[in-house]
Amino acid sequence: MPDPLSPTAAAAAGFNHYTRQYSSPVYALSCLLLETGARAEQATTATFVALHPLWLKSSLSGDSAAAAAYRECIRQCTVLARDHSRCAAALLNWDDHVACALWYGIQLPLPDISQILDCSIPELKARLRGIREQMAAAHSALPAVHRPSAG
Repeated sequence: MPDPLSPTAAAAAGFNHYTRQYSSPVYALSCLLLETGARAEQATTATFVALHPLWLKSSLSGDSAAAAAYRECIRQCTVLARDHSRCAAALLNWDDHVACALWYGIQLPLPDISQILDCSIPELKARLRGIREQMAAAHSALPAVHRPSAG
């Protein structure tokens, strides 16, 4: 029987808590980026498999633990994405699709997204503004839909 007070047992218990804490948002991000449940599950599993050795080395703690989970999820989704040009109805490149998923999809605060994407907050704000403008321009280019009047 393993010693329940061993560092390995304690680390495993801590990693289980970490996995429970971040599995839902990591899965949500995977779904937003990959748009299919099976590949999103695969990316989520691969994320925590890749993070486990870092956890055992005590490399994940505090604020960096959350950022590490999202960064690894993005990396796994990038590997699994078959065609980056098809994301977000082909209007956005992959990097902008990731920024949109973090901001509009799982609604992380700007400082967290800035840390995950390793960019400054002003740079991130400018990027999100550009994305909104690009999406608005694409929306205005769509043909108008005739709606019958109420009367």
